[in-house]
Amino acid sequence: MDTLIEFSIPFKGLKAGEHEFEFQLNRAFLDAVGDEELVDVDVVAYVTMTKAASMLTFDVELDGTAVVECDRCLDELEYPVEVDDRLFVKFSEEEYEFDGEVMWLNPAEDQINLADYIYETLLLALPYQRVHEKIEECNQDMISRFNIVSEEEFEEITEPKEASLAGGDNGDVLAALKRSLEEKEN
Repeated sequence: MDTLIEFSIPFKGLKAGEHEFEFQLNRAFLDAVGDEELVDVDVVAYVTMTKAASMLTFDVELDGTAVVECDRCLDELEYPVEVDDRLFVKFSEEEYEFDGEVMWLNPAEDQINLADYIYETLLLALPYQRVHEKIEECNQDMISRFNIVSEEEFEEITEPKEASLAGGDNGDVLAALKRSLEEKEN
């Protein structure tokens, strides 16, 4: 958890106006936030905090790379990370949920830790499906292991479907597919 303390900004003693901060995101950061999704990360978070009398505004820029596993072949894959985001922090004695844009703090608080916000912003910057751009870039040994249906079996399964769809009866397609699968099991 000591790594996450570095992401705390003590705003109480700062004058109104802009203040700049820089945070390094690396493997130690991922371990500290309990990440199990990313292999590694080399990102710099540039944070500009604008302090006003009633609120704080954080302009956050993430720049670097994240290493993930390819969803198709499980090899490592590097993605560029380029994010510009803004977080508003308002003060209230009532408790409000963070809605993704506005975070609420108790007026008695004297610092804010941005580790979770930066981590979530990093994850949202990555695509949902993480695969090599072309299948040829994937680990071909792993791809071949996933091909569990031969070309002949694939044609047998799809052939009745195509013929039946031309006739317009989807029930026959399902029945033929079910029979084919049952025969292979026996």
